[in-house]
Amino acid sequence: MTILLTGLRGSGATPDDHKLRIMIPANIALHEWIRRAFIFKGRSTRSHYWWPFLLSFCVQLILMLLIISTMGADNVNALLAWASSQPTDFSGLEIAPLSSPAKFFLVFLAVFSLLTFVPNISLSWRRYQDMGLPGAIHLVFLFTGPFLQFIWLMELVWFAFPGTRGPNRYGPDRVRR
Repeated sequence: MTILLTGLRGSGATPDDHKLRIMIPANIALHEWIRRAFIFKGRSTRSHYWWPFLLSFCVQLILMLLIISTMGADNVNALLAWASSQPTDFSGLEIAPLSSPAKFFLVFLAVFSLLTFVPNISLSWRRYQDMGLPGAIHLVFLFTGPFLQFIWLMELVWFAFPGTRGPNRYGPDRVRR
């Protein structure tokens, strides 16, 4: 049975009560993601992982769609033709200068990706620790991902499994089961 903590104010709950729930709401997970952005110690539950992942994925997807929609048909066709030729460098990519909206969305995507890079790494690190594994395993997936694209999918499937029950060497269990 999934128990949701819907609000802390006026409910008599303490701010740490969400640590005892099976599923936490998005606002608490996102707050934890930001608050613990540079903390690699401890554990993060599935809810702590999937809410920020969903936010990052949706923002990046929307920005990429906005970039593509503002590039113009000729640039999109040139980009698709270049990508389908399995390129090893950018020499064959010939596109016209991008429009101002496309540049804006591209810069926004780059800034968002840079700002969420370390918080996402620390979150994945803690997710591995929740499963009783060393967080450094994430570095293997991070560095092999560009060469073996399916490896990221394997990691996402792995993160769908629950963490270890009870305390492990990385800290106490954050879920009451």
